[in-house]
Amino acid sequence: MKRREMILRSLRAGAVIPFLKPLDLLAKDIENLLSSAGNGNQLRFPPVFQNGGTMTLAASNLNVWPGQDTQVTAINGSYPGPSVVIQKGSVFTANFINNYNEPATIHWHGVDVPELMDGHPKDSIMPGESYTYTFPVINRGGTYFYHSHADMLTAEHVFKGFAGFFIVTDPAEAGLGLPTGNFDIPLCIQDRRSANIPKFLYNPTMPDIMHGFLGDLPLINGTPDAYFDVSKTLYRFRLLNGSNARIYKIALSDKSPFHIIATDGGLKDSAVQVNSFFLSPGERTEILVDFSSYNIGQNVFLKSLPFTAPGGGTYVQGTELNLLRFDITGTLSSGGIVPAALPPISYYDIADVKTTRTFTLTMNMGGGMNIHRINGLTFEMERIDWETPQNSLEEWKIINASNMLHPMHSHSHQFQVHSRNGNTNLAPEDKGWKDTVLVNSFETVRVLVKFSNYKGLYLFHCHNLEHEDDGMMLNFKVVDPVRINEENENIADEYKLEQNYPNPFNPITNLEFAIAELGFVSLKVYNPLGVEVAVLVNEIKPPGNYSVQFDGTDFPSGIYYYKLESGKFSDVKKMNLVK
Repeated sequence: MKRREMILRSLRAGAVIPFLKPLDLLAKDIENLLSSAGNGNQLRFPPVFQNGGTMTLAASNLNVWPGQDTQVTAINGSYPGPSVVIQKGSVFTANFINNYNEPATIHWHGVDVPELMDGHPKDSIMPGESYTYTFPVINRGGTYFYHSHADMLTAEHVFKGFAGFFIVTDPAEAGLGLPTGNFDIPLCIQDRRSANIPKFLYNPTMPDIMHGFLGDLPLINGTPDAYFDVSKTLYRFRLLNGSNARIYKIALSDKSPFHIIATDGGLKDSAVQVNSFFLSPGERTEILVDFSSYNIGQNVFLKSLPFTAPGGGTYVQGTELNLLRFDITGTLSSGGIVPAALPPISYYDIADVKTTRTFTLTMNMGGGMNIHRINGLTFEMERIDWETPQNSLEEWKIINASNMLHPMHSHSHQFQVHSRNGNTNLAPEDKGWKDTVLVNSFETVRVLVKFSNYKGLYLFHCHNLEHEDDGMMLNFKVVDPVRINEENENIADEYKLEQNYPNPFNPITNLEFAIAELGFVSLKVYNPLGVEVAVLVNEIKPPGNYSVQFDGTDFPSGIYYYKLESGKFSDVKKMNLVK
């Protein structure tokens, strides 16, 4: 029998509790224990996914509320979905089987993956079909997650249960003294409507599309009225806002301070003490909470404080909610500490920005769908809205020209928030690596981003899922900065770039080219990420045929590209260094 239950049964019977010291329970603590007895449900945790296994999507009947069946859209019959826990540097693999009655994809939110692994709605898996997701885990250690991203079905799928944790571990964290094991707790926060118990009824009205589908009943890891037994020690909590639209102002009910140690993309560069912070849909924040000052028998709530937000009706943004009750029942030690320092973060310098892009968020109140827009546009599957070169630092200026709240999320690489309304003194939850940022009413947020790892088509959208499904989403394409895979329309017969020889080579190869007119000539070598690694020619030359050598002695084996530019002519070819 659990220690908490033994205490409660003994108290109800008026018995002496021999394993408690005389001062362990004060009168008010006994009152707290009795008042909470039988009140709530023990916090549940989803199973851990075995890497390389199968993720099957299907409708399932589960007991979300005790003794009552709820039909959910579940992965492997679990709500929330099974938690992926994987070490940085590993290769993740899952065979996704769609046994649901609608198209579906899995988006690995915050995880930097190749285009065809990202779960773009263009890559939807039809009912009865399967697809293998596999990619190297290159992200920093941190709390990420996965969820549906089917076209115009994301909100309903996620609301009905299609989401789960994707936690990346990093052995480099071992020396920091952070709580681990049973003291490292993932918490997925979602809201549902108490009027619909036990159903996950999803029937958005026009006000719901405007403001998002909000509920009045929080579920933590799918648990209603949840409580969690804690010891008088330090805990690490990984908070994920998995709600469709609700924003939480996270705090403890007694206003005790705690420390923020990580944001969307992993650890911050320092632990920051706060009393509250905002967590919008799609965001993750990790906190350290110390329960050592509480007495056995006390409890304290993790809650969402009230705040003013646009909207009205039965379900409104900014409602005060008790999220999770912590019952102090034990004296085990986690051995964890609040680190005096965390690994440093290299912050981008805005002076290095190559391109500034502006995204204006607006509302179209002309009636019908597509109320929410970016730059006046709504999502079209085949349209590419802009191209971003790899390894080019960009500033994205996000202007909210409406009174709505928009958590804006970028796929692929993480970004850094630079300022809010010109103010670079940011809240702790904004500092560090991010992939989702809340843009408040009539606010301008600037973020800095550089896409370093993968080329291809990705998405930028609002993570209020009703807004996303309404079309508040754009396609962007990360392209090779040297345009390796693009056809060159300017190639003339008088200009030539020959294939290097020998190829493969070790360590020296010959590169030959011809130019037709006097002019400036550039011949450079790039690695597969488009980073310039060598300059072979960079001068004015008369017309003629030329040959130069590239010495790969100081370079690792692999594919390289060499690019010739002269006037309007340019061409790129690939070569292979094998040692």
